[in-house]
Amino acid sequence: MWLYRYVICSAIVSRLGKFAIVDYNVLGPMVVRDATGVKAVGGLKQRAVLAALLVDAGNVVEFDRLIDLVWDCRPPAKALTSLRAYVANLRRVLGAEDGARLVTTSWGYRLDLGSDRLDMREFEMLATRGREALGRRRFAEADGQFGRALALWRGPALVEFGDLAFAVDERVHLDEVHAVVLESAFEARLQLGRHETVIAEIERALRAAPLREQLWGQLMIALDRSHRTADAVVAFRRAEAVLRTELGVAPSRYLRDIEASLYTGTVNRAVILVAM
Repeated sequence: MWLYRYVICSAIVSRLGKFAIVDYNVLGPMVVRDATGVKAVGGLKQRAVLAALLVDAGNVVEFDRLIDLVWDCRPPAKALTSLRAYVANLRRVLGAEDGARLVTTSWGYRLDLGSDRLDMREFEMLATRGREALGRRRFAEADGQFGRALALWRGPALVEFGDLAFAVDERVHLDEVHAVVLESAFEARLQLGRHETVIAEIERALRAAPLREQLWGQLMIALDRSHRTADAVVAFRRAEAVLRTELGVAPSRYLRDIEASLYTGTVNRAVILVAM
């Protein structure tokens, strides 16, 4: 009886692995999992093939372009043969041996997500929803959407693929989206009156990105609302020093206006939005 049950369970797990939703995570080191657990995606080049297809998911990536992306325009003599082997391996790993997920056309490969999940797309979707809620002054909803987006962020996107062009371009884009989502999340929390609890988080964000004036302005407002106006003035001086030292520029009108209002007790209660 136990052997029968073992065989049945093994068959179910195998079938589940083939048809289960695949969860692709590239915000940080690549992790691919389905209902059976984390998948062993292979070595760096094979992972790079998958990553390049994920960046352009739903679209055909031509063979020659994919080779250039993975080998950084310096392909080996038999790059196409290696590429085909990597794709065949990925199909086995992803339970896509029938070609349903990883499609071959006459000129390239296409990775279809279908019901599968890709964290960087989900991140941008949640960011958009958060911005829409913020624009409608639904601050609690915005905070929730931004919080879910930020929870997906385990580190820089596609970090293990270093200077490969497709990874750098996507990383630069997503790093900026992440920075604006963080600023927008702080704004939602300030609008909800959570100025005291957000101060430490803004300070932490400034340690990572000291040139973002939006963060300095939010810190000044949060400090002022926490009855720490003197600290808010000090924060302006810190921002001024950083901007002059690193960029050779004075603080923007945005920061200067907040600083001036600190002395008159008229700090603008609406944090200025930045475009995403």
